[in-house]
Amino acid sequence: MTMTDRNARSTEPQIASEPATSLAWWFLGTLAVLRNPPGAPRTPAVIELTVPPGGSPPRHVHEALDDAFLILDGEVVVRCGEQTVLARPGSYLVLPHGVEHTFRVTSPVPARLLLVHADDSFLSFIEALGTPTSEHRLPPPGHFELDAETLARASTQHGTPIVGPPLDEEEARVFAGRAAGDPTLGAINHLALNVSDLRRSERWYTDAFDLTRIDGEIAPDGSGHVTLLCPPGGWILALASSASPGVEHVAFTCASRNAVLRWRQLLEDRGVEVGTVTDAPYGSGFVVRDPDGVEVELFAPAAHSF
Repeated sequence: MTMTDRNARSTEPQIASEPATSLAWWFLGTLAVLRNPPGAPRTPAVIELTVPPGGSPPRHVHEALDDAFLILDGEVVVRCGEQTVLARPGSYLVLPHGVEHTFRVTSPVPARLLLVHADDSFLSFIEALGTPTSEHRLPPPGHFELDAETLARASTQHGTPIVGPPLDEEEARVFAGRAAGDPTLGAINHLALNVSDLRRSERWYTDAFDLTRIDGEIAPDGSGHVTLLCPPGGWILALASSASPGVEHVAFTCASRNAVLRWRQLLEDRGVEVGTVTDAPYGSGFVVRDPDGVEVELFAPAAHSF
């Protein structure tokens, strides 16, 4: 190989993009990563956009750009014109230019979208308003707040005028629940019992069924609670000291938060009094009561809860 060959080869654009060498920005509460290899043409612009749970941009229009993207992670309710869809990993969407659209992340985890744009108008928008970062994570809350007037002006300058508010959160969640289809009731996720002697009950359940304590404590006076895990099935038994022994509540497993929402809607339609959906790091669920007042919970565990 001649020196000329080496010099020519050294000026060739890279053919691969790696996270460590990709340009990234914190952009209006999201993380935007340019996946075009360094030195490669800017178009088509391939941008990996990570949006936090509940994230929703204002309703907007791309004047000349067809907004195309693939859902990599998370679940997103997308509204484009008169159409609304629930997009999941593997869904590929093409939102035509000139048509108003927005979306909202309805999954309890961030959504990752792989944008594939024929021009670089949106990339230029990100470069103009974003903060360059070497940290490939979502920005801290409140990192960069922009007043509505400045955002509207910048959006228009980059061919993406804002025409309305974000997608309503409750509307998006209800749609996601209904779009999930008829849910199925899974196995028992956990059972909570009130017991008269907490130490005695813990010994009995651990000895009889090989359960293992994973949480809780017992005070010197015998009060307290313990959480036991059944390793083969992964279900949980919660024991709490009480003067009134019996079933405190039982929880059934749902496949996802959207299934929880669908169950809530179905039960409400059937005349059952339902509680509100509660979200926590370990999962999402709501409670109803049977005729004897026993709490029945429908619960979707978060990934890797235990």
